[in-house]
Amino acid sequence: MSERQCIIVAGLPRSGTSWLAKCLSFAPGFTYYREPDNWERVRGAEKRFSYLYLDQYHDDPLYHRHMTRACAGQIATPYTMSEDPGPLLRFAGRPGRRLGERFPILFFRRRHVLVKLVYASLNLDWLSANLPHARQVYILRHPCGQFESWKRLGWDPWPARLLDNSRLVADHLGPFQDLINSAKTFWERAGAYWGAVMYVVHRLDGGRGRRLVVAYEWLCQDRLPRVQQLYHDLGLTWTPRAERFMLQADNDADPRHLSLNRVAARQVDGWKNRMSSEDIETCRRFVEPFGLPYYPSFEPYVGSMAGDQPGSAVPSGPVQAPPPI
Repeated sequence: MSERQCIIVAGLPRSGTSWLAKCLSFAPGFTYYREPDNWERVRGAEKRFSYLYLDQYHDDPLYHRHMTRACAGQIATPYTMSEDPGPLLRFAGRPGRRLGERFPILFFRRRHVLVKLVYASLNLDWLSANLPHARQVYILRHPCGQFESWKRLGWDPWPARLLDNSRLVADHLGPFQDLINSAKTFWERAGAYWGAVMYVVHRLDGGRGRRLVVAYEWLCQDRLPRVQQLYHDLGLTWTPRAERFMLQADNDADPRHLSLNRVAARQVDGWKNRMSSEDIETCRRFVEPFGLPYYPSFEPYVGSMAGDQPGSAVPSGPVQAPPPI
């Protein structure tokens, strides 16, 4: 633990990154930095980063500088530190956050860095090459669950924008140009966008295990022991605070979309009650041509961490605390 460590939690918006990063943020010695790549909230992050595609052979000076600083714990703002402002400002509320923006040293920071990124899905290869010390956890979610949430928030997926990047097309998406361009309705575009991005994520991993790919639904099915397994796989120390957070957050008392309070068992397939069978089939029709291993038979119940093996629906029961590792 003498050298600075970094863990990157990445995924598309509304895939469970906030919940998972918060679960991991209780690891001793780590400070949690929330979305330093969010161009709407963080100075230095640019809107173009949302669709930027970089690999180990290509670079972007501004992105390089910003992400290097982020993964070194050097981007401390009221937004990035909102979940972990430290003991000096935790109880000062909004005035304390504003004071911290003027004097970042007031945001007490531990040595190790936990970063949550929502616009890095196309740059995971670049992150591996330029920040090899940073461990990556990529969380994916069933496209219907993810984009049903987008739809309720009024967000629109636009997969055709991926085709504006000629190198991304040449490297990965060339065979799918016609499919992506044919996506017109919301659920057609949702399926095409999810399929295209996950296709790039899957190809860049190449089966080499360069990052931990974790299905959100796999975590939700048995959250305590499975998050504890992630702690173990990442070399982190499980803490009572992490367990308390997970138990206390397993409720629906706060319905706001940014709330981390969710009944985990309902997140697996709760979207089925809010979607028509026609919309589900439309999304599936635009995902399946990408030939991805995730969510066999297009079902959200999965039997493996990466969501690439079929599982079966299991009734939720009383929560049992996992045994210590």
